[in-house]
Amino acid sequence: MQRARLVFSMVLTALLAGRCGSTPASSEHQSGGRSGASGGSQHSGGASAAGGAESGGSPGPGGATGTGGKENTGGTSATGGTSVTPAGGGASGGGGATPSGGRAVGGTGGPNQGGSPGTGGTLSTGGAGQGGTTGSGGLPGSGGWGSGGATGGAGGALPWLKVVGNQIQIEATGQQVILRGVSIEGLDQQSKDSKHNINGVIDMITNKSDAGGSSPGWYPVILRVPVDSANPISEINSLLKPAVDYATKKGLYVIVDLHYVDNPYNNVQTVNSFWTTVAPTFKDYSNVIYEPFNESSVQDSWATYKPTMQAWVNLIRGYAPKNLIFAGSPSWDQAMGDAATNPLTGDNIVYVVHMYYHHWTTSWNKSQVEACAKVHPVVMTEWGYSNDSGETETDPDISVTYGKPMLQWLEALGGSWTAWCASNSWLPKMFSDNWTLRVGPRDEGGFVKDWLYTNRNVKSPVTF
Repeated sequence: MQRARLVFSMVLTALLAGRCGSTPASSEHQSGGRSGASGGSQHSGGASAAGGAESGGSPGPGGATGTGGKENTGGTSATGGTSVTPAGGGASGGGGATPSGGRAVGGTGGPNQGGSPGTGGTLSTGGAGQGGTTGSGGLPGSGGWGSGGATGGAGGALPWLKVVGNQIQIEATGQQVILRGVSIEGLDQQSKDSKHNINGVIDMITNKSDAGGSSPGWYPVILRVPVDSANPISEINSLLKPAVDYATKKGLYVIVDLHYVDNPYNNVQTVNSFWTTVAPTFKDYSNVIYEPFNESSVQDSWATYKPTMQAWVNLIRGYAPKNLIFAGSPSWDQAMGDAATNPLTGDNIVYVVHMYYHHWTTSWNKSQVEACAKVHPVVMTEWGYSNDSGETETDPDISVTYGKPMLQWLEALGGSWTAWCASNSWLPKMFSDNWTLRVGPRDEGGFVKDWLYTNRNVKSPVTF
């Protein structure tokens, strides 16, 4: 943390002095072990998915790499859209700095970082789809969840979703939907929490009798589940599938998020192996969505990143032909604008953006989202704020200057979202150390809960 604060001081100094790169930097906060992107992620307690935190090296405006971290050693991804192996000899990233372990020294407004039915139970209590009711312990396949039939409350069937133009729609009815919800912290750390394990935190954020904030309870539609250990494949059976199954029983759509904050070109094989196992596991779950790679820490162009993301989309589609895919972009999910005219090939693809406070105040970031949203659906899988040391916001009421106007803008574009983070340690966090909801003008916990309640039936795929 001392190092993060030092780098943070450097960031403020640099920003005030006008030092910035040509592309934005990142700022996801997860306080502690994960490597900081060039804009500063501070993930709490997690090892970097690539095998360790990146350190050393001050990122400069021309893209200097840190001395201790992983870097793209001259490799851009292979062109042509089919290969998943990075080509050698190319220049890494265009003008951006590689992660340095804290907040960015350069970059204007760069990105922040930050189931099946349970055994023996049925999922027909909220209304079955056209395909019939689920059998006990069965997967929500074509005869379980049904093909987009009626939705119910918690525990009920959830309809398949599809992409039509720049909208997410219910497959059977064509109704446009906006998915609103939250992300929890990494599965490995959450599973070890002394007060709330994974099921415990899901129970808490689906509790419709929680009077914290101004609303009577929690009404999320979607849950983002980060798989973040150094060996993500090891979490699939022990943590991921039980979490997805439990969230499914609670009536939630679930994003399976491979939560790397790293150079994607250095992680191709591990990502391939993960999705080769995970994609077929949930292919018949109408409520499961795939997010292939959380955040690329390379500041390159969409054209350079696209072949690698396309290869992951193709891999997933080979096993799971219907599930939505939430596809990220370079520079910590900031450079999505060019996807408007140079999109990925395939169906049911939604483009991801991460937008924290300093991105919201930067016109470049908003223009990227607006350009993409005119043509394709967008989802903001990370946004948030909290009144913690190390946060950059100084406004007395961030819900007024950022939270409310940002969500109004995003939803007017048809964008869906998951707030970061339903945690008591990963920043920005919604809960205090003892898991009390943080409420106030500079904390997002009460704000997110109240927004979910107020908009619970607005373009929602379920009826509460």
